[in-house]
Amino acid sequence: MSLQQLDLFGFPVNPEPLPKKKEPLLVKSAIIEIEEKIEPIILAEKSKRGRPKTKKIAKETNQKKSKRGRKPYAEVYADIDLSTVPNEDQLKAKLYYPISEVAKWFNITHSQLRFWENEFDILQPRKNRKGDRLFRPEDIKNLKTIFYLLRNKKMTIEAAKDCLKANQHKVEPAVQLQQSLQNLKTFILELKANLD
Repeated sequence: MSLQQLDLFGFPVNPEPLPKKKEPLLVKSAIIEIEEKIEPIILAEKSKRGRPKTKKIAKETNQKKSKRGRKPYAEVYADIDLSTVPNEDQLKAKLYYPISEVAKWFNITHSQLRFWENEFDILQPRKNRKGDRLFRPEDIKNLKTIFYLLRNKKMTIEAAKDCLKANQHKVEPAVQLQQSLQNLKTFILELKANLD
């Protein structure tokens, strides 16, 4: 027989915990519904300055944040291989290409193309009466050279300008070599995919 210590009123000092009652599922679902109805009311509560208080719910809803502004350099340089510029024979099929199509080929934005147009003298696309830029095959060839210097060689804009002024005739064969290696890489990847 074990002795148990009692308090002044005769109750045990260290009573054993009482078993918890299990709530029925209906009660739990009703509590969740009430919390869902109350939360927007709490979120709409005004602060002292008259602005609504907001909670950050991005983690709860698993919404992807929109990225605004410039991409990180790691993403920019990872997208280099994704450029799908057609070869010169395919480019000569049309006289002019719109800026949207050219931007998709190089996987860059329209604003970047317009910026490069302002910075580099060799890049001069035609403009129609409306002001839309239309790129000729020669402009796209020059754009390949600029893209090679800025993205593959990772030069600054000033260094790329100087390189184009000093020795443009040496840069063009390097661009063609890069393009042929890229074509070879895509061919090998397609061949590997077909073998599997």
